[in-house]
Amino acid sequence: MAMEHHLLVQEMPNIERMSTQDRLKHARKRRSQQLKKWAQYERQADKESGKRLRKRQQQQQETSAIAAQQAGGSVGRKRRHKDERVRFVANIALLESAARNDIEE
Repeated sequence: MAMEHHLLVQEMPNIERMSTQDRLKHARKRRSQQLKKWAQYERQADKESGKRLRKRQQQQQETSAIAAQQAGGSVGRKRRHKDERVRFVANIALLESAARNDIEE
């Protein structure tokens, strides 16, 4: 929770009565609090960003699995021969490559 402006203004008379050394200590303390709050904000933003990324990846995997099933491919962990490949319908391949931002494909 950031310090509200009106609270800082109310605190000013007390700060004006402080010695220079006390003001410096107070300023360092406030800056330290500010940096801690910023670090917490950054961690929270990274955490939320990671959640969105994982959700997006999961949706892409589900889309790929559905496309494989629709094209007759198997989603299971069967071993395939090296020359055996899953083939997708053209519109599914286009959508999937667009989702991966694969311009060449």
